[in-house]
Amino acid sequence: MDTVNKKKFAYKIAEKGGFYKKDAVKMTELFWETLMDFLSEGKKVNFYGTGHFELKTVKEKEARNPKTGEACIVPEHKKVKFYPSETLTEKIEDE
Repeated sequence: MDTVNKKKFAYKIAEKGGFYKKDAVKMTELFWETLMDFLSEGKKVNFYGTGHFELKTVKEKEARNPKTGEACIVPEHKKVKFYPSETLTEKIEDE
C-alpha cells in the first residue's frame, strides 16, 4: 500500500478543485489546525457521510518494552480517534 503525504494530498486537492498548489497546501494545513483546535476544546468534529473525530483519554497501563522485554508503565494520555461512518465504510468496501 502506498502512503500519501500531506503535500501529495494537497496537490490532489489543487488538481481536483482548480486551485494553486500553494493555496491547497495552506488549506490542508488550516484544516488540520482547525480540527485540532476544536478537539482541544473538547468538541467532537463530525463530517456527515464521512465520520467523526474525537479526543479520547487512554488510561495508564502496563506494557513491555519490545526491545528489552522489560515491563514499563505507559502513562495516561490523549489520543485522536476517527470513527468512520457507515456510508464511508460501504463506499470503501465497494471499491
